[in-house]
Amino acid sequence: MKLFQLEPEVAGGWGENTIIANLDEYRQKGARPNVTNLHYEFDGWLGDELLESTPCFIVTTDLERAIKDQNLSGVTFTKVEISTTPEFDELYPDRTLPEFKRLIPLGEVQISDDGRVTDWSRQDFCLSQKDYLVVTERAFQLLKQYQLDQCDITSLR
Repeated sequence: MKLFQLEPEVAGGWGENTIIANLDEYRQKGARPNVTNLHYEFDGWLGDELLESTPCFIVTTDLERAIKDQNLSGVTFTKVEISTTPEFDELYPDRTLPEFKRLIPLGEVQISDDGRVTDWSRQDFCLSQKDYLVVTERAFQLLKQYQLDQCDITSLR
């Protein structure tokens, strides 16, 4: 089965209310942050419906609903706090953000430096060892129906 590595638009970052359960390990040892509460603060937004702030991803509620309707595996959704920076408000004074949910990939995939998949949990949504979002062709076909203009896409072998 074909897999795709996605690097979504980064429209902002972690806001002050983001909670990292393993903060000391993350700061001192470079461990993957265990984000238990995500506060996504927008600096800008070019309109994509899948966004990231490594290793976290958010999607519009329309895209969340479509993923659930297709019964895609390896993904769960939770709430996300959304805010905007003063720069965002200045740049986009009339822009209203849609509702977003946090997308949490449950599957895992290992990718070699030359782009080969070496291990895969066989789920539609996975997180790689380098915190990339990896999806199956089935999931990718659905995602392509939504705005992903700023998303870098790499086909994996």
